[in-house]
Amino acid sequence: MDFPVSKGQFNERDGIQPTQYDENGVPFGGPARYPGMSSTPPGDPDRYEGNFDPQTGEPYPHMRRRSDGIIGPALMLVDTDLATATWHGSVLVLVPARSPPPTVVLVDGGAPSMPFPAVLLDTFRMTAFYRIDIKVALDVSREKRIEYRINNTGPTYRFFVPGQTTEWRFAFWSCNGWSLSVSDKEKKELGGDNVVWDDLLQKHNAVPFHVQVCGGDQLYSDKIWQSDIWKPWLSIKDKYVRRDTEFTREMAAYADEFYFTHYAKCFFSSKFGESMETIPISTIVDDHDIWDGIGSYPDYLQNSKVFVQLKEYAFKYWRLYQAHTNQQLARQHGYFGSHGYCWLKQFGPYTAALGPDTRYERSLSQIVSQRSYDMIFERLERLPPSVRHLVVFLGVPIVYPRLTYIEKTLSGIKSLGLTKLSFIAKQRAIVNIWGEPELSDDMNDHWTSEVHMAERKALVLRLQDLARRRNIRVTFVGGDVHCCGAGRFASSPAVAPERDFRFMPQIISSAIMNVPPPNIVIRAVHSSAKTYALDASTDEMMYRLFEQDVSGKPPPNNNAKLLGRRNFSSYVEDLATGSLIVNIHVQNESNRGTKAYSINVPALASGNAV
Repeated sequence: MDFPVSKGQFNERDGIQPTQYDENGVPFGGPARYPGMSSTPPGDPDRYEGNFDPQTGEPYPHMRRRSDGIIGPALMLVDTDLATATWHGSVLVLVPARSPPPTVVLVDGGAPSMPFPAVLLDTFRMTAFYRIDIKVALDVSREKRIEYRINNTGPTYRFFVPGQTTEWRFAFWSCNGWSLSVSDKEKKELGGDNVVWDDLLQKHNAVPFHVQVCGGDQLYSDKIWQSDIWKPWLSIKDKYVRRDTEFTREMAAYADEFYFTHYAKCFFSSKFGESMETIPISTIVDDHDIWDGIGSYPDYLQNSKVFVQLKEYAFKYWRLYQAHTNQQLARQHGYFGSHGYCWLKQFGPYTAALGPDTRYERSLSQIVSQRSYDMIFERLERLPPSVRHLVVFLGVPIVYPRLTYIEKTLSGIKSLGLTKLSFIAKQRAIVNIWGEPELSDDMNDHWTSEVHMAERKALVLRLQDLARRRNIRVTFVGGDVHCCGAGRFASSPAVAPERDFRFMPQIISSAIMNVPPPNIVIRAVHSSAKTYALDASTDEMMYRLFEQDVSGKPPPNNNAKLLGRRNFSSYVEDLATGSLIVNIHVQNESNRGTKAYSINVPALASGNAV
């Protein structure tokens, strides 16, 4: 099935015309606003009325809540100000709209602080979003336990901040939800939602994490497309007509209600919600936060009026729930990019963390715009001289086996007359609801896809130059692929990692909840995990990290480079050696606890090899 292209934005001579943005970086002023309408079908579980009292905004009992009707809190790490030795964070709460603005009181080992005031970010129906900015003075050599309360009533929550000269510890995870195709039986066989979450929280209770980096797919929003409201649009045969079809008031009202309610349920009635009370988050966006494959579809679909406006509603709630901001305040709150929402933060004096937005500007021809790359590197040039490690968090791993043979298969898939691709996954359709090969967006999502290889190479070479000049070790961390592993870029001929500015490890950690791929898929990807040349001076490869499975036996089919089990990863600074100690914590076969696989990331020595 083909799709419409707006005749006003497409012609045979000029092709697809780029989307026009306003001064805030949002297409034509952002999501269309159609107040006062509700078109959510009766019985839909993602209705406001199914989760909140529509008259008061009070959450119903099945939602995580306090006795005062406040939903939350959710902690976020904003940054560390090294000049003033101050930790900056924010607290997000959802409050019945008629309630007064909330406050936060901190207890830092002494008397309670003065109340920190709230800023109203937005409202939906009878619910208000408030952000409360908080700050903590860092001790020179002691980690602090900080207690806090909302409105100085109700439960006392706690989090931990490191000292100025003590180690930072952080966690990374991705894919916190289930694909629509996963059966209840499969979920039960894996132990349900929380096996890995329970392990992460147990480890936090023993030795606290200072931040959790949420690596994309913090929730799965693909069910947005299950509503009947899209059927008239999807039934249009002509791609020009469908592309040009307006995003209606009814579509807007449904999108607004769906994303608000879906986020509230997924975030605050889960282990993730529990974790956000005590481990500050820092999030990057991946496709399922918006919907499956966003940015990796053909231009005539990606730039359709329905896609463009629906994406704005999805990002509206990504900003509110995941970034504690809104369209107007995002730049003030530290997010940057030509149009997207990148961030750069200090995890103390020795580690910098970069979270590029690889979705907002994505198309088949780019992952991140050149202007956004320039803005990233302008900020990287200003990193303090104390930084030893730069950790780059990308939704999709940048070091990963090539998938070229699958791409070539999919390029002609429409002519095959097939409906299922059984070697990829059971009962997975070949053609999606938009008439495109079902796996083509998955292939196009990868940095190692042919359409993105030039951009990938340019980014790595630019980071090599930064590493060489500044003696900073660059490490990539990514998720998305529902398995775990590790690889690296390195100099060719080989140089000792401690002296090799081209040595850039890749940690792959996915998924904390979702189902792993079938073993036959792991085997197919594993078979393409060869050593490749990035350029004449750099090669890349995957490590054989899993010579033993969690059972102590060899992994299935001797697939030692990628392990298809649920997991999360942890990172600890070794201040004595300057290394970053990484552990990938992989779910045990008993569905209780995890087994750790360790990787040592050495600091880059002064006077590195050229």
